[in-house]
Amino acid sequence: MSEAPDGMLDHLWTEVLVFPHISLLSDEQMGAYFQDFDGQWSAQTKRAMRDHGAVGLELNSNWALERQHWTCPGCARSKPEVFRKSSSDILLAKLELHHDHLWEVATRRPAMVAGADWRDILADGAPFVVENIRSLVVRFEDSLICSECNAADGKAKRALQVDPRFSYSAAEIGRFVKPAPNRDHDIDLDCAREIWDEQRPSFERRILLLEMLVDDLVAGHLQRCREGAIPASRPLMSRVGIEETLRSAFWSASRGTQNYGQLSGLRADFLARSVRKDIPQRAKRKTDTRIPTDDEYQAYIPETAPQAWAGAAEDWTCPCCARTKRSSMRMSAKKKWSGAIRNVAQYPILQDDDEIVLRERLFPDFPNEMHLKEMVWVEVCSDCADVIPRIKQIHRDLPDAHLSLDQMKAVLAGIENHMPHEINFDLAWELAKANFRYRYAGEALSAFSNLKSTFKRQMEFAAKYPEARQDVFERLTFELEVERRIDDPQERKEIMTMLKDDDYRLSRKSHPEGAEHEF
Repeated sequence: MSEAPDGMLDHLWTEVLVFPHISLLSDEQMGAYFQDFDGQWSAQTKRAMRDHGAVGLELNSNWALERQHWTCPGCARSKPEVFRKSSSDILLAKLELHHDHLWEVATRRPAMVAGADWRDILADGAPFVVENIRSLVVRFEDSLICSECNAADGKAKRALQVDPRFSYSAAEIGRFVKPAPNRDHDIDLDCAREIWDEQRPSFERRILLLEMLVDDLVAGHLQRCREGAIPASRPLMSRVGIEETLRSAFWSASRGTQNYGQLSGLRADFLARSVRKDIPQRAKRKTDTRIPTDDEYQAYIPETAPQAWAGAAEDWTCPCCARTKRSSMRMSAKKKWSGAIRNVAQYPILQDDDEIVLRERLFPDFPNEMHLKEMVWVEVCSDCADVIPRIKQIHRDLPDAHLSLDQMKAVLAGIENHMPHEINFDLAWELAKANFRYRYAGEALSAFSNLKSTFKRQMEFAAKYPEARQDVFERLTFELEVERRIDDPQERKEIMTMLKDDDYRLSRKSHPEGAEHEF
């Protein structure tokens, strides 16, 4: 790129921003880059694993996203004191977002009064009024507390048969629990009952207030007009502010490169490195395989995707494990039949050399190691559909785990009728890790598809409104010349034609004078 003449860029100022590739960081580097956060990589967590003699770890996203020196607003324990080893020798590191259950009560109330389609029946502003009603009737804001305090709320209410719509606040939980480091809470039920007795009159008035306000809303007395309302996602106070300016500058600078999707995936990458859920190893119990009777099979309707099950032919077989609908049914631990036909995403590899050449010409800054066609859904049995979720559950460092259908077949170590699959998790992890390039290939596909869609839409607009053709041509020319760095005017015209016609042959075509107007 040629240098700009002196003074041409005086109206701009720049700042270089550096972002880490989280998947490539060592645990020590994670600690340096994310000092205000936590995870399986932190020295504090590793020390707790050693001190407690744990063989595994269950650390959730709330724990990872909160600072290491946090203390529970309920029991006042620090994170090192909240660590607890389970009976399976798994170290538990879990925080929960505790909320007032009146929020759900307020959410359900409009449907109880006006029907499930209340949003369509009432005026447009009704959902905003309901949101304000919810905020008014709840007793406390959502609060992050340790899992033991969160569980104590439910235990106390069940033991005392308290109205299930009531919730103790974090401070109230702190009054009736008897905390100790690294163990579950004991509960003072007398104290919990005393708090319930104190708060019951206020709670019951809140219920009455909720019912009255929702009834008034349904009756049309509390409508709110929304004409000309400023979108909550972009209030005036935030416009041309720090966040919007930085976001816009980043999207503009990274458009058409693999970095475009990096920032939006940063949180997922962080959680993949930080969160962990080890599953206790339990000895397999020998069980007799239950086979559904004819009546059970005919009467069976899966809870998940019943339409897909009903719509599949009787001779349907799973393209992954080759089992039939009937042979994929199995008895669950709850003594209920389970099994379904579910969709898994597959990304066929693009083989069209002409389209590949065009994509790489338009988006040279992607790795372009592989090129994908548009995603397709493939129907498989529920056990095969669970392969990738089970891999991600064990290997949390794979935020974008993907396996092709052939790879899914390869990792099935054992297939039996009416039984869950045995999975070779080591092989699955290796294959999924090698498939990380699908992430960049998917982003490249998205960039190309968006560009093609934009060009088609603009050209259709120009065809409908001839007076706009010149303006449209200039906009598309700017996109190709400046953003995509296509300097040759003839090549730009050919690319426009290829995108319009979905014909990616790069042979030179003659264009008559004025072809820029022929969309």
